[in-house]
This record gives sequence, structure tokens and C-alpha cells, in this order.
Amino acid sequence: MKLDHSYILPSLMALMVHIVVAFIFMSEWQSQSKRTPPVQIKQRVEATLIDLDSLLAQQKQVVSAADKKAADKKAADKKKAAKKAADKKAADKKKAAKKAADKKAADKKKAVKKAADKKAADKKKAADKKAADKKAADKKKAAKKAADKKVADKKVADKKAADKKATDKKVADKKAADKKAANKKKAAKKAADKKVADKKVADKKAADKKAADKKAADKKAAEQKVAQELAEVEQALNDLLDDEDAQMQALEQEATNSQAVASAVNYIRNEIIQRWVRPANARTGMVVELVIHLVPTGEVVDIEIRYQDDSATDAFVASAVKAVRKVGRFDKLSQLKAGLFDANFREFNFLFKPEDLRL
Repeated sequence: MKLDHSYILPSLMALMVHIVVAFIFMSEWQSQSKRTPPVQIKQRVEATLIDLDSLLAQQKQVVSAADKKAADKKAADKKKAAKKAADKKAADKKKAAKKAADKKAADKKKAVKKAADKKAADKKKAADKKAADKKAADKKKAAKKAADKKVADKKVADKKAADKKATDKKVADKKAADKKAANKKKAAKKAADKKVADKKVADKKAADKKAADKKAADKKAAEQKVAQELAEVEQALNDLLDDEDAQMQALEQEATNSQAVASAVNYIRNEIIQRWVRPANARTGMVVELVIHLVPTGEVVDIEIRYQDDSATDAFVASAVKAVRKVGRFDKLSQLKAGLFDANFREFNFLFKPEDLRL
């Protein structure tokens, strides 16, 4: 049985009252049994009479009040316990209802989140697929661009090789023609010399027949004449050879200049292409011709728009001009000879096409 602490204090008080009463009673009894009257001494004694019945009644009232108080407290505790149990039951019911509502809300929230996650996953999957498709398209586009560039470079290389071959053929043909002309001239000179020699022989015979005394003089004169003619022929041959050497040197210089110009043109084109940013509206067939004003150091001093076709947009034209301005200076042009630069690059015409970017 559980001890009710509300009875402890009343019980202790009742016990103390009993002990006090017992102590007073015992003290009074001992004092009466030991009292002897040998000497009558008058003295004033002040005493207090205690009504034992009243004390016991009071004690009983105290105990009864304590019991009543304990009973009231027990009833209050019971009522409090019942209320507490009812409150707990109501709280448990409310808690269970709240828990059920929370679980229902959590399940609903979980379902909504699951649907949102699925929607987000589907959206991400679609976005990933779109990104993968775009990446594949960009890769395909880059591969096509690389292939187009390779074809364009090969075309340029083939053109360069063809130009070189044509130049070499032109030089060889010129050399062959000059050699043929020299051989023809030499044959004509040889025929003329033979004719002169034949005439000399005839003249000599005539002179021998005409006068024997003039034979020595005529022979000497003939020898001097032959020597002079031979000197003239030798001088003519030397002049011819000098002309041929000069022509060969001029052709070689022309070929060297052509190669230098072609190399410089390719250099300018590549520098501009590397810095060109293709605008979104650029389309195949757009053409713009720029006039680039340069100084011998290769620095760009001015850019003019000479021509643009009807399809060329302002953005496309501006992108071509901007690419030239980005270069700013074509450093390798400073290595060209002054005459070659003035003749070809002082005002340089640049034809810009987006499909192959070739000059």
C-alpha cells in the first residue's frame, strides 16, 4: 500500500501531545509519592490544573480534524487523480488525433513531394536529354566546321601549288623561248659569219688575181677586218648572254615577289579569320569588301567599306571591321621591301565571305 504523506504531520502532532501528557502525569505522580511533611513550610505554589478529559478531547478533535483533513485530502487527491486521468485520456486522445492528422499531413506532404520529385526528375531527364542532344549537335557542327576548314585549307594549298606550278612553268617557258631565240640568233650569226667568210675568200681570190703586190696588204687588211668582226661577234654574244642573265634574274625576282605577296596575303587573311566572331545572323553568300589602309610597319590606320551585297547585314559587316581592328598591326608586313609593300599593301582590298573566309 502506498504511504500517504498527508497523515505524517497529524500523526506526529498527536504522538507529541500524548508524550507531553504522559510526561506531566508521571511527574505529578512521582512528586506526590516522594513528598514528606516533616516540616510545614508555608509557601505559595502556583500551579495550573490540567483537565485531562479536555486535553484528550482536544487531542481527539485534533486527530479527528487530521483524519478529516487526510480524508479530504485523499478525496481531493482521488478527484485530482481522476481529473488527471481524464485530462491524460483527453490529452492522449488529442495527441492521437494530432498524431493521426500529422501522419495524414505528412503522408500528403510526402505524396506531394514524391510527385514534385518525379516531376523534377522528369524535367531534369528532359533537360539532360536536351543538353545531350545539343552537345551532340554542337559536336557534329564542330566536326563539320573542322571538315569544311580542312577542305578550304586544302583548296588554298592546291591553289597555291597550282599558282607555283604555273609560275614555274611560265619561267621555264620563258627560259626555253629565250634559249630558242638565242640559238636562232646564234645560227643566224653563224650563217652571217660563214657568208662573210665566203665573201672574204672570194675577195681574197679576186685580190690575188688582181694584184700580187697587194696580196700582203690585202691579207693584212683582211686579217684586221676578220679580227674586228670576230670582236664584234664576241661582243654581240656577250651582250646577248648579259640580256639573258638579266631576264632570268628579273623572272626569278618576279617569282620571289609573287611568293612573298601570296605569303603576306595568306598571313593577313589568317590573322583576320582568327579574330573574327561570327554573328548569329551571318549566312552563306554574304559578301563585304574592305579597303585596309596600312603603313610599312603593318599598322592599320583606316578601314573603308568598298562594297557589300544586299544580303550582308550590318552585324556581319561590323564583325568583319571589328576583326581587322582586333588585329591592329600585321607585324610580318614590316619585313617586306618598300616597293613591294607600296605596290600591294599600302591599300589592301580584302574580300570577306562567311562560307569559306577566303580572300
